[in-house]
Amino acid sequence: MTPRDDATRLAALVARCEADLAAVEESRATGDALSTTLGGELALRWRIAVLRSVMAAPPDGDAVRELYGELVDRYRDDPKSLAIVKPLGDEIRKREQDGSLPSAMVARSDRRKPR
Repeated sequence: MTPRDDATRLAALVARCEADLAAVEESRATGDALSTTLGGELALRWRIAVLRSVMAAPPDGDAVRELYGELVDRYRDDPKSLAIVKPLGDEIRKREQDGSLPSAMVARSDRRKPR
């Protein structure tokens, strides 16, 4: 497959999963692999769809916070993407406060790259 084919496949997965978060689970391995290979806006949209699917049906009390923390770590040096990710943290906190998401504290190490 070519990068163009991969981008087309990821775009189709993203569109399908954004419309139906339940579809993420069956497409997770493929979407994760393609997003890692391709990067860019489609990869960010894929990762957000994954987070939203876990928010809709958390497998455990830490899953949502762990995925959100990974997104922040991944995009911390990309202000444009981070600006898209940060409001998800606000939504998570709000849902934790109203009880619709389990409240969890995830300890994260400093993941900044050495300079």
